[in-house]
Amino acid sequence: MNQPVREHPLKGQFDTATARWERPDADDGTLGELEIGFAANGLVAMRRADDAEGTILIYTPEEWEAFVGGVRDGELDLRVLVEDARNAADSK
Repeated sequence: MNQPVREHPLKGQFDTATARWERPDADDGTLGELEIGFAANGLVAMRRADDAEGTILIYTPEEWEAFVGGVRDGELDLRVLVEDARNAADSK
């Protein structure tokens, strides 16, 4: 069931066959679990490396910049998210 072109209703088409895929290293230096794909039309996708035919998340360039910025700023750090949730609960 190879679907090289994935269609997003608002963002357009992402061609998995022609995208440039990168697999960043994990913190311990081994290959990471995710692959990041860069399409010629500017869209960026993320998928599990062990399931290339599975679900992919598609981002516009602006969404990708915001996502990467959030990661760099620690906004997606699990410890930060848990602390924020605790602080919100304590303030009620």
